[in-house]
Amino acid sequence: MKNLFLLAVSAAIVLCFEFCENKTARTGAYGNATGENTGGTTAELPPGKSDSLAGFPGCERAAWSPLSTNSEEFIYQHYVVKITRLQDGSGEEVVVKRDSGRSDFTIPIHEGGRFYGISRNRLFIDAGTGPGNREVYVYDLDRMLQLFGTPYCGDLQIVQSEKIRYLVPVEEQEVVKMPECPEKAEWEKKGLRVGYGQRCLFNFVNRSLPRKSEWECVALQ
Repeated sequence: MKNLFLLAVSAAIVLCFEFCENKTARTGAYGNATGENTGGTTAELPPGKSDSLAGFPGCERAAWSPLSTNSEEFIYQHYVVKITRLQDGSGEEVVVKRDSGRSDFTIPIHEGGRFYGISRNRLFIDAGTGPGNREVYVYDLDRMLQLFGTPYCGDLQIVQSEKIRYLVPVEEQEVVKMPECPEKAEWEKKGLRVGYGQRCLFNFVNRSLPRKSEWECVALQ
């Protein structure tokens, strides 16, 4: 009887040890009770948002949902924009799923291009390598073609859902009325140059492109 009792105690100790060892192994692999993997194979994605702004002032808001650590989608009324960031950091792959059974539209991306918002049936791509060397491209999502493209500096803005306001880079000798530049000294301390832009307004409907008699200074690398 005594031997049976000792045998039972020994077996219980062995089982307890194996249970603790297995529990420690699971905790080390996943890190916490939520299932987040801390071993580098899986990352927990952030929660989606039902109302998110992608792009610049005047662009439409959309629902946003992460798909993986390097992809996401923006959901609009008639379009779903899937974005995949390229592994070499050279830009994004942008595919637009259109409603009413229409085929997908893979946006032709220029070097360094990234999704920059939607306004009605127009999608914007921002491309470039720095603040002084940027371009914006406008695509018609219904006709699946590029509507407009231009170099720009400074900020962009959609006006009345029909126009895009921007600054086109110009040389200093082209500036008729020199603008005030209160941040010039601060930019120069940071190693930036001062450039100039002329105000333009492109109309999506009639494709007119007037240049305004307005100039601004901008920071350049």
